[in-house]
Amino acid sequence: MSISGKKLGVILVSLMLVFSVIISGCSGGADKQAKSDQKAKAPEYTVKFALEEIEGSVQHAWAKEFKKRLEKKSNGKIKVKIYPYGSLGSSEDITELVQNGVIQFAFASPGHLASFIPEVGMFSLHYIWPNNMKVNKEVMASSEAIYGMLAKKYAENNLKLLEVNHEGWQVWSANKPIRSPKDMQGLKIRVMGDPILIKNYKAYGANPVQLAYSEIYSALQLNMIDANIQPMFAHQEMKFYEQQDYLISAKQVPFITTVVANEGFFKSLPKEYQKMITETSHELVDYIFEVQKELNNKRVKKMKEAKPSLKVINLNEKERMKFKARAKTVWQSYKKDVGEDGAKILNKLLKEIKAAKKQYN
Repeated sequence: MSISGKKLGVILVSLMLVFSVIISGCSGGADKQAKSDQKAKAPEYTVKFALEEIEGSVQHAWAKEFKKRLEKKSNGKIKVKIYPYGSLGSSEDITELVQNGVIQFAFASPGHLASFIPEVGMFSLHYIWPNNMKVNKEVMASSEAIYGMLAKKYAENNLKLLEVNHEGWQVWSANKPIRSPKDMQGLKIRVMGDPILIKNYKAYGANPVQLAYSEIYSALQLNMIDANIQPMFAHQEMKFYEQQDYLISAKQVPFITTVVANEGFFKSLPKEYQKMITETSHELVDYIFEVQKELNNKRVKKMKEAKPSLKVINLNEKERMKFKARAKTVWQSYKKDVGEDGAKILNKLLKEIKAAKKQYN
């Protein structure tokens, strides 16, 4: 039976990483033997953390801060090695590497997780989250729907859900202004392989096209697609704006990513290390909300400087509600498709958001 190129690539990366662990262990054998009569020390770990984004991104900022804080808390007993996007494969590849225990930590976006954890598709539903960052931060930091109910679905797939991050609002890019669903009729817009995303854009009348992140620029350049969806920083980092005339902010959904660990590895850690990791992850909620805000604002400025003709459109409330009316039909579709557990998780999340809105409005 033949092995696909993609699968072979994952296997080769896995073998290289496993060999690196073996070699590292062998090189320290003499030292371990020389110190065998000393009192037992706390175990030491060098963990691998893979990103879905390049250096300088929101994820890179999060990972660097996580590394700094965790290494300090553990007195250097836990060392974190960061792998930016592309060094270990695609988003799907690195999630598979975490599940198989080849690497220990990674960012994992709902856009591809939903293909095997359907319940995570709720993060792709449009107009669930309000245009209020205080509300969103509160819920993403402490939600029982997320860290209790949804986390169990991750665990069933050998993933430990550590944190949910808001990387800024998803922004549409196109070569024409988009102010209503009518403007999206037949628009070929790139999406990740998430059934919910596909349904969202079909509800608006668009023609969603699945493409790998690395293929977007050339697809825009060759007119294979008409539009794209990214947070502002990604539009700038990957220079997608060079091929588009408009950036449209409808605040339909945040770009949400989740931080995951290999479930088996996490459970094998001493309890004190488990606590350090979970506490450090949750500490970074406030930090990353400020980072994404600053980074996204800077990237808008850079894009305008590089391309003065670029137009940024911010939809008003009336315009946004036209999209929300269609988006809410997908909420019901989601509940039907994912079943009772998924419906309960979404209902719980909506209640938590409603309660937080009362607190901050």
